[in-house]
Amino acid sequence: MAPSEDRTASVAGAKDVNLSGGGFLDAMKASLSWLEANAPQINSLNVFPVPDGDTGTNMVLTLRAAVEAAERLQDPNVAEVARGLARGALLGARGNSGVILSQILRGVGDGLAEADDLGIAELARGLECGAVVACESVTNPVEGTILTVASDAASAAKAHVSSTPEDFAEAVVGAARDSVQRTPQLLSVLKEAGVVDAGGQGLLVMYEGLLRGMRGIPMPEIMTDERSAETFSAFASAHSADEHGYCTEFVIHGADLDAAAIRSAMEAFGGSLLVVGDTTLLRIHIHTERPGDVITSAMTFGDLDAVKAENMDIQQAANFAMALDPVPTVAQVPVVAIVSGTGLSEIFGSLGAAIVEGGASMNPSAGEVLKALDKTDGDWAIVLPNNANTLMGARQAAEQSRKDVRVLATRTVPQGIAALMAFNATESVEANESQMRDAAADTVTLEVTRAVRDTKIEGLKIVKGQYVGFRDEELIGCDVDANELVKRMLLDSSKHGLEMATVYYGRNVKSEALKALVEDLEVTLPELEVETMAGGQELYDYVISVE
Repeated sequence: MAPSEDRTASVAGAKDVNLSGGGFLDAMKASLSWLEANAPQINSLNVFPVPDGDTGTNMVLTLRAAVEAAERLQDPNVAEVARGLARGALLGARGNSGVILSQILRGVGDGLAEADDLGIAELARGLECGAVVACESVTNPVEGTILTVASDAASAAKAHVSSTPEDFAEAVVGAARDSVQRTPQLLSVLKEAGVVDAGGQGLLVMYEGLLRGMRGIPMPEIMTDERSAETFSAFASAHSADEHGYCTEFVIHGADLDAAAIRSAMEAFGGSLLVVGDTTLLRIHIHTERPGDVITSAMTFGDLDAVKAENMDIQQAANFAMALDPVPTVAQVPVVAIVSGTGLSEIFGSLGAAIVEGGASMNPSAGEVLKALDKTDGDWAIVLPNNANTLMGARQAAEQSRKDVRVLATRTVPQGIAALMAFNATESVEANESQMRDAAADTVTLEVTRAVRDTKIEGLKIVKGQYVGFRDEELIGCDVDANELVKRMLLDSSKHGLEMATVYYGRNVKSEALKALVEDLEVTLPELEVETMAGGQELYDYVISVE
């Protein structure tokens, strides 16, 4: 539930805040990092408007899209960063909480429209505008939600605009925390479930991350999940048969878009309706039993993009499952593996590891890794990131854990598998760390994926859509045909001695293409033993371990 009471403890001598655009963006990155770390606990609180358990995730995805958009700007001032955040959030908003968050950021952008630098006065104005715009974006605003927390935090900011940075931060975060604690008294479904509002909690975490980031103060411990298991289990049992339909979202592109007319047309299809944006781009969010009819109607207004319809009844069932049958799954060995793809997850799971979903372009939060660490027995554990992008989050989780956690810098899935196979339950953590690291270092990995843009690297011209090949993360070739590229890479590797190749094929690889590859390799490299396994990974067509 709520963070511990010392989470906004002041630091004596904290420096004054007067940030440039770059400093503001860095503070938003700190806010994103802190939200990512706490996302699983925020998800666990999610019961309104639908108990689908994804509020934290949706807010992370929305804020991440905002930050990534602002990062693409060249030497921006504060106003430009704020506009970039707002635009990115609108395009990347996910779920009810994400769309409302995008409107808070839009309002912040309005409040900072003339700001070159960011100080207390500017931030207070931005938070106030953010709360106003968010409330205006919701047709029927409900008290006890993220909207309430945004308004209470903004009021505190306005009242303390003449305070020191230290006192200002304590006032804003303290008001947000108090507001979150009051949400069960304002919204009966929260009281029934024994939780505070998830969206409000997410905003509290965001504001804390932002204000600490602005002052260069380290984050406290990750919030603990204080949800009452007994109360929430009773809530889940009472509401398990509730039906909610589909969370349907999309973007409409056009000229002179009429938000009022589109809102009127959409109201006939369901509830939790949000229509936000401008005359050229509108994001629509609605809960409906007829997503097809919604999309058909929306197509009459303009071109649709980013269409999504998720079955909330399935999501609710998954969210309630743990509450109704809360027996934790204990990993067979004290190892956590971060991996993407159903097949690869099954492989690591079969070797006894606790699994965290993640990889290229999908960074798990430190909180998710911590949750997996809790599933391992003993007072120590080893984490296998299996991708350079997930290494930082794994290390952050290791620092937060009460266990002795060692993070091996495995950068590919084959390295992770080799390391896990070298685990010895009779050895100490030090011995396992050493032998698993050696096993990973001896593994050669080939990977094939598609280029997402035209580029030129070390004299190699690559066209968007071509397949590109890597050996241990080093680009070594490209081709219009994935199988031809694999064959060339294996032929090159055979010069250094090659006996076996294990091919983990991705989700998008067709069975006939895989069969053709194996048959071609039998002719081209007859002495090579080839084993294929379904990896199910999204971005890489082939991940290959060679020995």
